[in-house]
Order: sequence, then structure tokens, then C-alpha cells
Amino acid sequence: MFAHLATNGVLCYNQSRFYARRCVMSVQELQRHLHRLCGDSRITVLDTVPSTNSHLRALAEQGAAFGSVTALRQTAGRGRMGRQFYSPVRGLYWSILLRPPYTAEECLALTPIAAVAAAESLEAVYGVAPKIKWVNDLLLDDRKICGILTESAVCADSLRPRYVIVGVGINLAPPEGGFPEELREIAGTVLPAAEDYSIEQHARLLVTLQERFLYHYGHIQEKAYLEPYRSRLCMLGERILVLENDTLRPAVAMDVDEDLRLLVRYEDGSLQWRSSGEIRIRREEASALYKFGDL
Repeated sequence: MFAHLATNGVLCYNQSRFYARRCVMSVQELQRHLHRLCGDSRITVLDTVPSTNSHLRALAEQGAAFGSVTALRQTAGRGRMGRQFYSPVRGLYWSILLRPPYTAEECLALTPIAAVAAAESLEAVYGVAPKIKWVNDLLLDDRKICGILTESAVCADSLRPRYVIVGVGINLAPPEGGFPEELREIAGTVLPAAEDYSIEQHARLLVTLQERFLYHYGHIQEKAYLEPYRSRLCMLGERILVLENDTLRPAVAMDVDEDLRLLVRYEDGSLQWRSSGEIRIRREEASALYKFGDL
């Protein structure tokens, strides 16, 4: 019996007794929970794709106006500048296709909006309190649990976005065998163990994430996302290292303005507003180089 359950679900230990909780990762199971939670969620569920962003980009080029998709795993998950994003099972991989009525400048807010939506959703569903590392990473216990990748196509004549795709990847539970060696000091998970994973919570997180994202998207011109974004920033007042021309410069993260540029103060007292770049948070327990904008 236990062998069958171990194959088809997850064995858990609770209050001095074993019990079986089926956590089967399947398209049908996730669809069933999504339908139970909200009827027509408008979230397409796929098993395995190279990348949820790439899947939606193909649909956008065929004329699709709107859509969202999630996959149980990605075989070629991507971060910024083509970097790989490790995407095993028991992670959330969600992308949304938009045809924004907004300017390109206003659409720059979509990445921080996704960060706020992800943080709010994790707080609501899992009771954790992740912090945002400028611009778009979510950290829990100083480890990266979530990244965001925003991609767009622009109209040549007006320079307005033809479409925008926002992708969110969240490490929910530890992958089988652990993270690859190069990620073990950087990556974290929402849940401490694979046995804690629940597909019902996974579905709730998807629904809440999409709801919170669309709420902030609908209020983008009011900048309703700004206060919840700032309140979750983990870097302000922290000593950091800024990578500039292959050199790491010591600095302090001072502030974030309404355009979400980061103000840094260097050791010589000079100030600089930065809209992109690479930093290292100067803590012994967080020595990895973090890249702004990476998924």
C-alpha cells in the first residue's frame, strides 16, 4: 500500500501517524482545482513546455489578444539576457499575455507589479512574508524563491507595445535531489520539504497571483503598486556592491523613486540613480551576485 502511495502521491507524517495526501502533479488535477476555485479561470494548464513566455509569444504573433498559461515544468525556462531558469516540478510557472493600452514608459511598471502580486499571493496562500530585491526578485530568508521576466514587442511607427508577456517563476518545494550545485547557495523554496507540497495550494496561488496582477495592472496609472512595492524592499539602507565596468563599487542603497529607479550612495559621497545593473548585497549570509531583472 505504502509503495503504491509513494508512487502516486506523497507520504506525510503528522501527529505520530502516517497519512497519505495525494499530491499528484498532473494537468487534470491542477485543472480540477482551478475549476473548483473559480470556475473559468482563463488559465491554460500545460504539462511541459520549453518556456511559458515562449508559448505565449507564439500565440501573440498569431494574433491572440490575451491569455495566461501555466506549466508543470519548463525544459528551457529563461531569465533575462537568455540565462537559464531552473524549472522542475513543484514550482509555479505562469505567464500572461497583454495588449496594453499604456505607453512603453508606463509598461515598465509591469515587472514590479508582478513582484508585488507574487508577494501578496504568497502571503495570502502560504502565510510567508517574502521581501522584494530591486527590481524583481523575491527573497525568503535571503534566498531567491521567485523571479520575473517581462518581454515585449513594439510597434515600429509609434514605439508603443504591440504586446507584453510577463512571466513569473516561483520555487514552491525543494526539487528531487536538490538544486543544481551552482544554485544551492542562492535558491530557496517557499516550503521546507517536498512533503509539504499541496496541489490545491498551488492552484490557489495561481488564481490569487492572476487576480492580484490584473488588479494592479488595471490601476497602473494610479501607481497603486508603489506603496506595497516599497514596503517590501529588503535593500534600503543596506551596504551593497554595484557592478560597473567589470568593477564592484561599494555603495549603500538609499531610496527608490516613483519610477522605481534605485538611488545609491558611493563611498566618495556621490549619488547615482540606477534603472538597471548588477549588485551584491553585502551580508556574509548573502554573498552571491544578484542580477537585476533576472528570472
